[in-house]
Amino acid sequence: MNMKNILKLVGITFTLLVNTAVQADITYDYIYSYKFDNGEIVSGSFTGSENGNLITNLSNITASLNGIEFTTNASGSLYAFSYVPDNLSPDLTSHTSGVIGPRAAWASGSAVASFDGTANNFLFIDSINPDGIFVNYFAIGSAFGEASSVAKGSDGHFVNEIFSPTRWSVAQTPVPVPAAVWLFGTALLGWLGVNKRRHQTAI
Repeated sequence: MNMKNILKLVGITFTLLVNTAVQADITYDYIYSYKFDNGEIVSGSFTGSENGNLITNLSNITASLNGIEFTTNASGSLYAFSYVPDNLSPDLTSHTSGVIGPRAAWASGSAVASFDGTANNFLFIDSINPDGIFVNYFAIGSAFGEASSVAKGSDGHFVNEIFSPTRWSVAQTPVPVPAAVWLFGTALLGWLGVNKRRHQTAI
């Protein structure tokens, strides 16, 4: 196989690798914040997958209320849940938070955030059991009544209000392209350089 055909083959292989990386379910690091009407602020970060307006597969979650960091699990992250209405028990019930709202059923790992805030449905909490013992949490959704924002800090401070999308913000930072692609590109350039020098030496 001559040099021209080798270069074509290498080029095709590299293109396939790049396309695979681009088409994969790319994750991003996000920074978010929510400012309550009384001026109090919940802020933090998470990693997730972008799907139009939605951000799913949330992990590596942190939060703070008015600058006071939330207690997290051993890995340094909060657990993520989403609210699923319990249609079998639609009556109002008193939640652990003390807020009266529809009876909640929490689904682990299916929390959703959104860029415009209108599809937010998440509970970030330090306990694997949201109905058990916990220290702090931050939730946006309808679990506590009409599209509420609820937060309880690690110092016991509690704040609650009807959610306003205009006070929600989230920004993303792309995670670097997979290292394998960069490694392949670097090796390719090095290989081409060596072969070019060999060709010049042969001449």
